[in-house]
Amino acid sequence: MASTPLVAWMNPLPIELAPALSTRRKSVASKASGRVLDLGGWSDHLTKYRLGAEVDEVMLLVRRGELRGGDADNDPRGITRVDAGFDSLVELKAGPFDTIVSLIRTPLISDFGRFVETVDRLLAPGGHLMLLEPVRRTGRLGRVLTMSGAIARASGGLHLDRDIPADLRKAGLTVIDLERFEVPTVSAPLRPFIEATARRFSSAQS
Repeated sequence: MASTPLVAWMNPLPIELAPALSTRRKSVASKASGRVLDLGGWSDHLTKYRLGAEVDEVMLLVRRGELRGGDADNDPRGITRVDAGFDSLVELKAGPFDTIVSLIRTPLISDFGRFVETVDRLLAPGGHLMLLEPVRRTGRLGRVLTMSGAIARASGGLHLDRDIPADLRKAGLTVIDLERFEVPTVSAPLRPFIEATARRFSSAQS
């Protein structure tokens, strides 16, 4: 039996996330360096990778069924599109990467523990995981929504109830930069977000 895809093939994310987070997505891309893996799903930030200056090359994951992959003919020089599952990149020996960029990908990830293990196997020693992702709402309201199941009912099957910084730390990655903020222009379950960078300090590559 085939294993469950780590990242959903279809993309049910609301289209309003594109304009709401456009500036932040471009800012994250501009901070990437070295050999970069972009987990895909969006395309208007690709020109912000500083190819030839800070960035050597960018591998962009695309999947059949993605709705916002853009036009490959308009990609900047140095962007290579790869139709592959994230976890299959380990088998394909695609790594190591100096930077992995995850922009609103975790709501589609079925097994976050497996996702972090794959990140750890693909990152170069000292490499960075850069994220712009929705997270569990903190405080009393977050606990009430989680216990009542309101987030699950409102999110249409998306995985939104995660404490991503805590999960990264548990997996041995070091969170070196973290900003929490809210996106007021989207539906309530998608409003709490983080922009974060985690670093892989281990020297052993699996």
